[in-house]
Amino acid sequence: MAQSSGPGWPVPGSGSSGPWHGPHAEFPEPPPEPTPWHARRTLWLVVAIVTAVGYLAVGALATGRVYWEFHREPTAGEMYQAATEEVRDRWRTWPAERIFPDTVPYTSEQGGVEQARRVGIASGIGCDDGVDARPAAVLNRYGCRALLRATYVDQLQGIVLTVGVAALTDERAALAAKDALTPPDPTDPGATLHALPFPRTIASRFDDAARQYAAAGQAGPYVVLTVAGQTDGRPGAAVRKKHTTAFLLVPEVGGNIVDALAQRAQPDCSQKREWKC
Repeated sequence: MAQSSGPGWPVPGSGSSGPWHGPHAEFPEPPPEPTPWHARRTLWLVVAIVTAVGYLAVGALATGRVYWEFHREPTAGEMYQAATEEVRDRWRTWPAERIFPDTVPYTSEQGGVEQARRVGIASGIGCDDGVDARPAAVLNRYGCRALLRATYVDQLQGIVLTVGVAALTDERAALAAKDALTPPDPTDPGATLHALPFPRTIASRFDDAARQYAAAGQAGPYVVLTVAGQTDGRPGAAVRKKHTTAFLLVPEVGGNIVDALAQRAQPDCSQKREWKC
């Protein structure tokens, strides 16, 4: 006796089509529902707000940093650097009449204080213009930026001096250049600073042949070269007896000029032309 099929089970050969996979057959999942348009808009709005807040925070921090930098007190290192740069740039920021004042004090042969008076200031500032070829090469080797010159006469108007101030890159270069330019014998100037005469003045006869004494000095990033002779223009070669004591003012006048030029000052950040704070 044949067993009858239970309910829900297909009978073989009953004409049903397609394969039979049994009660655990898998059917494909229906596709997910698309995200509603208003949900997508909300998501992008949140992203935009978060991004904007981030940019605002970064901008606020940067603005605060800039404000703090401009309103804080400078550090000791910054003050020192500002003073160094101000001294180094004085050759171009100071007026020529400030670099070469009307009068410069010196000690006379008798021990008193006298004043050398300025006759004139050279218009050119080229490092090759006011010196012989050998010292010009030395100055350029150590980074000469400018060579400023002026002529003075002593209080008794018997000695005439030309003072040359060379602006170098820094103090170390200036010291090395000064050592290389110091004459072995001050009474034998040799190749050095050119004399600077001024027509129709007491210094009109002072030319290179009249140079009888030379000196070199240094202060900060500046080298000072000074040459001197007599106001009557007599050639140095014609002088048999060297007047050493009469020319003792030469290094002193040059030294006083360059010392004042290189003297450090307390930074004044309100003076934008001279200070970089």
